Amino acid sequence: MKPLQTRMLVAIKPHIYGTRHLTAGEEYEAPLRDAAILVVGRKARFQKRKEDAAASPESEKPPAVETQSGIDALRTRARMLGIDVDGRWGTARLQYEIGQAEGT
Repeated sequence: MKPLQTRMLVAIKPHIYGTRHLTAGEEYEAPLRDAAILVVGRKARFQKRKEDAAASPESEKPPAVETQSGIDALRTRARMLGIDVDGRWGTARLQYEIGQAEGT
């Protein structure tokens, strides 16, 4: 049997979790399933992990740079296929339109 995975959370607004009355800013631990529900419901946010905070900025590239270059490549490819690209389209829509234009 796998051990129960837990995540550290920080309360965004006052709420009750289990038998605890939490106020904004309090840190607490919850199972992954409960944590996801609380984050989606905007009651809490995930606490940064200590190893994530300790990572040096030189060791990793910002993901936005990689994502943006990927989107730019898809936009260029779509324009080459004659598709009128809308700036609001994400990667999924661009890939769909390219697939439609190529007939795949």
